[in-house]
Amino acid sequence: MKLENVVPWGRNLEEYQNMFQLSEENLHSKILGYGDGPSSFNFELTKLGGNIISIDPIYKFTKDEIQQRVDETSSVISEQLKQNQNDFVWKNIKSENNI
Repeated sequence: MKLENVVPWGRNLEEYQNMFQLSEENLHSKILGYGDGPSSFNFELTKLGGNIISIDPIYKFTKDEIQQRVDETSSVISEQLKQNQNDFVWKNIKSENNI
């Protein structure tokens, strides 16, 4: 895997809860997050006392390398969201400006 082929994207705890319909009971279970990328889900849940392990092939790169790639791709992602905004359901996130 080459980092230049990766477009890192992550989600937070609230987004994971909504996306996977995670209950409080689920959040107190052992959780394996696969393909979490640079999401804050693990950090937020761990801070609340959760028992989570995240794995992702991108983790073979350093924090600085991942951050650099996020910086390189974030404007591309934003532009693609604007160009394709009519292809998304803006229910939970009201517009591409709120991402």
